[in-house]
Amino acid sequence: MRLPLLTSRFEIGRGAGMQPPSPGKAVYYLGLGGLAVAEIIEWPVAAAIAAGTYVAQRSRPAASSSVQESQAEAARRES
Repeated sequence: MRLPLLTSRFEIGRGAGMQPPSPGKAVYYLGLGGLAVAEIIEWPVAAAIAAGTYVAQRSRPAASSSVQESQAEAARRES
């Protein structure tokens, strides 16, 4: 079916930016999933924890670089 002004294109496996998690992170996410399957925690809670962990890990380098820049600037002012 062709729709005018509507196009989409999906590319999988060509530098999509997704990398498999490290072994430690894989164990963490599998354990979290296991807790949800065993009904020790509810699945929405497990999903929220996983999403929060992912966001925190992805934003950490940007936050640490801004902290390092501010520390370097403070050191320059003290000199």
